Amino acid sequence: MPGLPALLQLLVVFAVIVFATFRKVHIGLAAALGGVLLALWRGLGIGEVSSLVITEVFRLDTILLVALMACIMAFSSAMKKSGAMAKFSASIGEISPSTRAAMVTTPLLIGTLPMPGGAILSAPLVESLDHDHKLSSVTLTAANFWFRHMLELFWPLYPAFILTTSLSGIPVTRLMLLNIYSLPVLAVLGLTFILPGKREKGAFRVAPARGSAPSKVLRAFTDKAAVFIRGAAPLILVVGTYIALAIIWSALSSGLAISNSAKALIGRYPPILLGLLAGSLFIGFGASGFASFKNCITASTVKLIAVIIGIRVFSALLSGAGVAQAAAEELASAGIPSIFAVALIPLITGLVTGVGLGYVGLAFPIVLGLVPEGGPFPREAAIVLAGAFGYAGMMLSPLHSCLVVSVEHFKSSLPATIRKCILPTGIFLVVAMLYVALLAILLG
Repeated sequence: MPGLPALLQLLVVFAVIVFATFRKVHIGLAAALGGVLLALWRGLGIGEVSSLVITEVFRLDTILLVALMACIMAFSSAMKKSGAMAKFSASIGEISPSTRAAMVTTPLLIGTLPMPGGAILSAPLVESLDHDHKLSSVTLTAANFWFRHMLELFWPLYPAFILTTSLSGIPVTRLMLLNIYSLPVLAVLGLTFILPGKREKGAFRVAPARGSAPSKVLRAFTDKAAVFIRGAAPLILVVGTYIALAIIWSALSSGLAISNSAKALIGRYPPILLGLLAGSLFIGFGASGFASFKNCITASTVKLIAVIIGIRVFSALLSGAGVAQAAAEELASAGIPSIFAVALIPLITGLVTGVGLGYVGLAFPIVLGLVPEGGPFPREAAIVLAGAFGYAGMMLSPLHSCLVVSVEHFKSSLPATIRKCILPTGIFLVVAMLYVALLAILLG
């Protein structure tokens, strides 16, 4: 058994992890135990494995990552309890020029606050926008699901995005720039295939304003903008503070005599943590006070933290055992380009886990080993490709909690909703591959 190829060992352990998650074993625990099994199988001793696990759990990067996840979930919870989420939702309707636009922007903007099964927050609002009941339940389900996840690859508050930056070492702002292509592509595909305007036109018709003087139109616009800014103020503070501090740190860090790893760590965590602090203070000094933060660390938050720790342990053991590097060499000797595995592994992981943390945490440690720094294929382009395929798998997975709760809310069909998403998801992958090919040329 020890003489088995590393790639086969990896596939066996991967299958064990997937089977365990299907049997309702916590994904973090399954990943950590899978990593231990693989490390022992590869010949590492108990002492080496224990040392790798303890070192990874108490690494500053891991501790800050856990703290960031807890703060994001606490902020999201406080937004909901304080009524700030309701104000935010209401403000979206104020700025939307049409019902169709509101159906897009409502799940999209509410999706800026990640939380497990969070599509249930936007589902009632999307349903209320279908005033004349002209849209099918499948269309409403798909719209709520699709537009809520448009920011998945780009938004710096998403756990999967944060874990990607942590595992790959790519700075937050750079990963945002690398993945910004996904926003217009997913928006156009969603508007074309999920919520097409030329069908069911009556559902999207907006009565034009007549006889309105320019001054009244301008006043109406400024009033709506003010309502939106007030409703979105906590989130604006979070993102605005983060962007400002990230820019300041980027300008200052080049002249500081500290290691590159320390610079990356400071640039990755403090700006967004301080942004969350600013948004939290805004909520705390509001009408509902700091009571909004009471019991904001829930069981789902603890489970999320456990997933993060388990995945970091899995990644550390995978690296310590040299599995990914050995698998890459085996693929090369067999004449199989590693880039196929870079795309296929995240796709499968996304399908079988149905969660962003799943495809990033289980697939990306392997991907990073298959595409080393300075190799023939640029690592950043490989990360973008892996992200696109993992995202596609997640969006088509029947295990995705947001999809399940959307189907339950609208009383629609799970298979029909997935079928509605297959074509736009497939086209997205084609566009992503073309984009990555161009990216590889530019970065190579």
